[in-house]
Amino acid sequence: MAMSAAALLLAAAGAWVVSAQTDRAGEAAPGIEQELAAARARVARVERTVERLQDERDIETLQRTYGYFTDKAMWQEAADLFADDATLEIGGRGVFVGKPHILKYLRWLAPKGLTYGRLLNHLQLQPVITIAPDGRTAKARWRWLAEIGDYHRRSLWSIGTYENEYVRQDGVWKIESLHAYFRMTTPYAEGWAKAAVPNTHPERDLPPDRPPTVIYESYPAPFIPPYDYPNPVTGRGPLTPVTR
Repeated sequence: MAMSAAALLLAAAGAWVVSAQTDRAGEAAPGIEQELAAARARVARVERTVERLQDERDIETLQRTYGYFTDKAMWQEAADLFADDATLEIGGRGVFVGKPHILKYLRWLAPKGLTYGRLLNHLQLQPVITIAPDGRTAKARWRWLAEIGDYHRRSLWSIGTYENEYVRQDGVWKIESLHAYFRMTTPYAEGWAKAAVPNTHPERDLPPDRPPTVIYESYPAPFIPPYDYPNPVTGRGPLTPVTR
């Protein structure tokens, strides 16, 4: 729809220029070059806006697809969404670098895949996407809500924030950096008013390539992940995190 509107505007501008190039005497109308330049500038702005809107849509599809793949423990498919030199950092387990190590981490979460009784629901909400002026990179903040469990064994609620980076390679958007900050994890039966699971930490059987970029405590501690964008009204920021 947006592309059709841009094409229509371009055609209309061209038709107007053709009809306005000459007056009744066949002479050039005064100021036509300035009007033509202004029309071209307006069309260029519309085209840039359309491109950025399409970029936002593509990034939303990319990130939501990651959620659907991880829900079903489709680890290879999820890893394919990352750039070759991408990084992944979830909770406090540290930073995993490169697509092969990211795949190893994902498979470690559920080595046998989505087996009977395993629940990995993963909702991703409230995206705020910022496209770089050159259209080659982008950042996005998301909120996520997860339902995790094993039938007759355990059930957990988990919520948190993504601060992710994306890169366009060969015309395709890929995940360049996925950073999931845990806000809260709690047993379903007890709820967050009675129990909270501590933040994760580096695992001995799956050492990261780099230590965690931020050391923080999850709920009930009041941690706020850093924002990648300023306040859209005041322009102040980006805001720094609060840790305890």
